[in-house]
Amino acid sequence: MAAIEWKPLEDIKDGDILAEDLYDGTSFKVLLSKGTRLNEEILKNLEKREILWLPIEGEKDEFEQLKTSIDFDEELLKVEEPIAPGIKLAVPDEMYRGIITSFKDLADQLKLGERIDTEAVERTLGSVVDDLITQDQYVVNLFRKHVSGYLYKHGINTSILSIMIGCTLSMSRYHLIPLAKAALFHDIGLMFLKDPQYVDIGKTSNRDKLLQHTTIGYKVLSSKGIIESREILDAVLEHHEKFDGTGIPFEKKGDDINFYARILQVADAYDSLTSTTSEALSLTPYQALKWILARSGKDYDPYILNAFIRVLGMYPTGTKVKLNDGKVGVVVRTSGAGLLVPVVLVDDFLIDLSKEKDIWIESVIE
Repeated sequence: MAAIEWKPLEDIKDGDILAEDLYDGTSFKVLLSKGTRLNEEILKNLEKREILWLPIEGEKDEFEQLKTSIDFDEELLKVEEPIAPGIKLAVPDEMYRGIITSFKDLADQLKLGERIDTEAVERTLGSVVDDLITQDQYVVNLFRKHVSGYLYKHGINTSILSIMIGCTLSMSRYHLIPLAKAALFHDIGLMFLKDPQYVDIGKTSNRDKLLQHTTIGYKVLSSKGIIESREILDAVLEHHEKFDGTGIPFEKKGDDINFYARILQVADAYDSLTSTTSEALSLTPYQALKWILARSGKDYDPYILNAFIRVLGMYPTGTKVKLNDGKVGVVVRTSGAGLLVPVVLVDDFLIDLSKEKDIWIESVIE
């Protein structure tokens, strides 16, 4: 019987058939339609976009399907190594894996229409909040990139960065946990784009259908009783509004936009722009920061962006820099002493520029 087999790009051959529509996670465009027969040119273009896994039509017995599923889930749980020895990840590996497991289990229950229990997710998010509240400087790696499992990892990364921004704004734990929950679930509507119970089938273009994901997410979370908080539901619904009033679905403006939504839309944008699934963008952390700051007052709330800069610094983690002495290094974290003086890794040595009077960043290597 026909089955979907997830294959790494290097194992895909001319003539293999795409088993599902392939979406761009940033602009919500359909890159390739289900049924597309793949060829060398298409595969090269996908490689340039750093899309490394594809669902392919295949013939497999039940055992082989299960094995493929297990293998793909294992890839889902792989994590990046720290940027350098001794530099911890933004969130401990075990904790990150715990969020993935809890969120994936809940998402599977949602798709199957089963009774949903969010307690495991809430407990894990509470632990993340407690951990981040105590940190003085954040290592925004950014976490783990989306070689696979876009929905899960993007939700988690957006949630973690939203918490960091919230901490910088001196938000209490009471507000940080619902903020984290709103960010985790913000794109859950993408799972239901083919479900006529939630999708307006009168929409003609794929883009129109994709843009419904905010309202779909709201309907799913509220109708199944998963979320009762109006603040969280509104954040999911409004995370594509824009500060200047040109967003969707209501064209809300400025402070009329849900406060949680204004935070998570910045985190959402940064993770999308720096993830490996973004459409041919693959921006460096520094480029992504510039892109977002250029839209201050247009797409994003300047007040939130002020906190966002304090989280990342002017040179986010992962930015390659040239120092005034000619040496090249990589920013690993902020120093806590200023936006322009991060901690830089040079030749396996950490240099805290806030403590070096004669060394500074001369330029960014993009």
